[in-house]
Amino acid sequence: MGIDKIARTFIPNLTRFTVKKLLSPLILIFAVVGCQKEIPAPEFEVLMIDEVSLQNCNPEEENCAYISLQIPWAENLNSRDEQLNRNIEKHVIRILDYEEETSSRDLEGMARNFISNYEASATEFPEYNIPWEANVEGRILTNTPDIISIQFDLALFTGGAHGYTSKSFLNIDPASGEVLDNEDLFTAEFKNYAEELFRKKHEIPKDEPINSTGYFFENDSFHLPHNIGFVKNKIILRYNAYEVASYSEGGIQLEISREEAKDFMKFL
Repeated sequence: MGIDKIARTFIPNLTRFTVKKLLSPLILIFAVVGCQKEIPAPEFEVLMIDEVSLQNCNPEEENCAYISLQIPWAENLNSRDEQLNRNIEKHVIRILDYEEETSSRDLEGMARNFISNYEASATEFPEYNIPWEANVEGRILTNTPDIISIQFDLALFTGGAHGYTSKSFLNIDPASGEVLDNEDLFTAEFKNYAEELFRKKHEIPKDEPINSTGYFFENDSFHLPHNIGFVKNKIILRYNAYEVASYSEGGIQLEISREEAKDFMKFL
């Protein structure tokens, strides 16, 4: 038995538009042409989704299984915002993919499935019953005409010796709402530049394999992380636990000045 608490908390002073009367065909044509020329920058609210299970728990002691999402959500004023939201939704479902296969197609369904799966597990294996926890917090790092960069902080526990935490980034084209991959953001030379900085920071000799000091890059060859974020003055390269080092090492992060890397950036 679960309790649904699905709510949307809006950022104050968001602009709202209301059509109060029908436009004439001529005015409508000019309006459509104007929208095609310039789509306003996306504005974001905060989407909050919470699900709690009351099975085998005491709410006063705060030991209940739960899932909590607080993520940026575009206002859905146009097709670009709808695409942007779909990509945010896909990203959150992907980073919370604790199952080999998931049937969740939306965030609300994923939250309900998380609680249902916990309750099924707690019923089948009561001797191993420890409440599951999932928390995702997203925040906008950059929102400019060139790029939207969003950071997601994940904390997940579904039993076992320890939980899992990660930071991930989603970079989006403000014009289309589509996801920008590393190839869209950087020239091919950026990888070599990042490797030089990585080796310098972690004291890996230039003439030694990248894994010579204990890392485990695939095929002993440096590669850029999947998660790269952008803030005003720097680029964040993030390898989460298990990606290139053991769990005990935690996340491996490299920060690069945007000014110094500008020759390798395609969108400036």
